[in-house]
Amino acid sequence: MFFCKDLFRSLARHSRKGLLALAVAVGLSAMLFLFAGAVASYQGELDRLEEDYDLTLTFTNVAGTSTRNLIIYDDRLQAIEESGLAEPGFYRATSFFSDGTEDDAAFLGNWWVQTVEAFTDGSPFEEAGADAVTYFDGYDGESFFQGEEAVCLLEEGKFQRMGLSPGDSITVVLYTSRAGQVFRGEETTLTVAGTYRELPPAYAGANMVCSYWTMRRELKAMKLNLWPSQASMAITDPDNLNPLKEELQELGINPVDRTLNSFAEYGRTAVINDSLYIASAEPTLRSLSLLQALWPGVLAAAALIALLASYLLIQSRRQEIALQRSLGVSRGRIFFLFLGESAIPALVGVGISLIGCGLALGLPLTSLLLPGLGFFCAFLLGSAAAVLLLLGGDVLAVLAAAD
Repeated sequence: MFFCKDLFRSLARHSRKGLLALAVAVGLSAMLFLFAGAVASYQGELDRLEEDYDLTLTFTNVAGTSTRNLIIYDDRLQAIEESGLAEPGFYRATSFFSDGTEDDAAFLGNWWVQTVEAFTDGSPFEEAGADAVTYFDGYDGESFFQGEEAVCLLEEGKFQRMGLSPGDSITVVLYTSRAGQVFRGEETTLTVAGTYRELPPAYAGANMVCSYWTMRRELKAMKLNLWPSQASMAITDPDNLNPLKEELQELGINPVDRTLNSFAEYGRTAVINDSLYIASAEPTLRSLSLLQALWPGVLAAAALIALLASYLLIQSRRQEIALQRSLGVSRGRIFFLFLGESAIPALVGVGISLIGCGLALGLPLTSLLLPGLGFFCAFLLGSAAAVLLLLGGDVLAVLAAAD
């Protein structure tokens, strides 16, 4: 209690020095907060750009003229998925099956099969209309296409011809093909999870639809390759752009070359729609990188100035410290008294600057606390160093010099 009274009496006696310390704290901490606000502003602009642009990786033919009817290597898609640099978007794979019914038809003159389409989502049905597909109890568009469960959708006419009921299973033999070659798999049993009336013209002719993940798992178990005919991926983080391009190069996925055969069907080529994003983000990114590079130096400079200012303010009161020591005041009491005198104006100054800059910049105060705390600690460090140095000095010499 007595210590607090002495502290505030001392602050009142040395109000000019207190105001000077307050001004130093307000000015330097405001500089830090404004700099931090500029960094936050540029970062916010980058975040907005990321939201405005849907960055995608799309597989095409070598000339970039077609994104469908390709032969894409599924193992390369899996490698990109595992890298975490892009997420699956829309994949489509066309395979074949036979079930021994009259719906089996000749394919390449040697095989009696039907067509099965595999998708990663239900967007083809959305194109066909709201009533294009009917899911049975326990299934919906999300659970069906996102899972690996051994389920399928059957074309409505086929479902009726086979005399099936909701939840029944069918046993089929799966096939896959590449460039006119057919590879026979094994028998598998699939639960019928629903029926569909039609697909858009681009996907028409299929007797069965499966989840892409189901087809991948089934064929992998049969040691067969899945050959997607269409694939696009979502790039969720623009920071992944350069690493993703390096990954594509390592996987042998090349950029578009419009001078080559536009009818080449192998999907060893991919495009990223990043040109507009880069044009918009590059200036902001350059400015942000510059500010982030300067930030440690600005913080260090402000801390050093705060340390020196507080040190010099305490040094100017060496005679007072020597006098108190000569009167028998303990070193500890003197140390904490003078440290408190430095802490109060510094804390008030940082608080004023924090609230003012936070309101002016529209930033949450929590985002400015760290630089404010760093400044406050540097100010106290300078004061503590000055007091400790003066407490170790020769009291008689100081008093004699004053006389």
